[in-house]
Amino acid sequence: WKVQLLKLSGKSMRERRGLVLHRNWGGQAQGPSSGLGTDSSWASAKRAIRERRLRWQAICLLLAAVATCRHHVVAWASSSSAPNRLTGISHSVRMQPAARAMLQAGSELDANADSSKGALNILADSALTKSGDPEDVFEAIRVLEKAKDRSGKSGFADFLTGDWRLIYTTGTKKTESEIGRINYVPITAVQRFDMGKNFIRNGIYLGPISLEFEGSLRWMEEQRRLEFDFEDLKICGVSLPLPDFIRSAAGMKSSTPYKKQPAFNFVAVDERIAAARGAGGGVALWLRNELAQA
Repeated sequence: WKVQLLKLSGKSMRERRGLVLHRNWGGQAQGPSSGLGTDSSWASAKRAIRERRLRWQAICLLLAAVATCRHHVVAWASSSSAPNRLTGISHSVRMQPAARAMLQAGSELDANADSSKGALNILADSALTKSGDPEDVFEAIRVLEKAKDRSGKSGFADFLTGDWRLIYTTGTKKTESEIGRINYVPITAVQRFDMGKNFIRNGIYLGPISLEFEGSLRWMEEQRRLEFDFEDLKICGVSLPLPDFIRSAAGMKSSTPYKKQPAFNFVAVDERIAAARGAGGGVALWLRNELAQA
């Protein structure tokens, strides 16, 4: 630590060596080679090193806590009893046979307008109540994928601006293979899209604690695709500067190119719900946040 203090002082190597050799265990400098001068200089330098060390320890602990929380949340959500704990409704609540038959017909045929409308209603009901069978939610999204009409304007961008509560996700293909398909999301996760400002925020809120990723987005109408880059991490509203290697590991924009550009390929957006497939292969269902809070 003495060498570190001397580096902060800007002394030459000869002066550093002389100072270290002439210091005793009591911390008092002997002779004119002390270099740093007053005790207050030493105290200030030691305080700077201590603050730097504490800052990095806090960052490491915070990232470890976030990773641990994410691991337990994902594992909890993927368990067969998660929907029961979330809603207090029996997992045996199922879609009506007529609705299920309609979805199967939409899958086997080419997903006509009636099946698409029915799938949208099923998604809206499931988002509002969290009582639908997760497999039926997944199937409804697949019906809309097959029915997606790329001719003309989708109108999705007109509805996307605002706050959206994440209700259901299957995660990525990797998480599905490791822990199984995820069901309803048990925490408060809110996505904000601002199409006018090309702004995106992905926030997780646990009481007074908030973890928010913010960045820029690009909308490609022809593909119904929204690409984005997270550039800033905020904890309780305060920006946290991160080294480049941590930004890369967290999926944020960094000097390391993405393996896959983060994106959502939307299959449905209206005044109630939004549904999309992510670049990682999983699907997600959002409910407009004001409806979730009603």
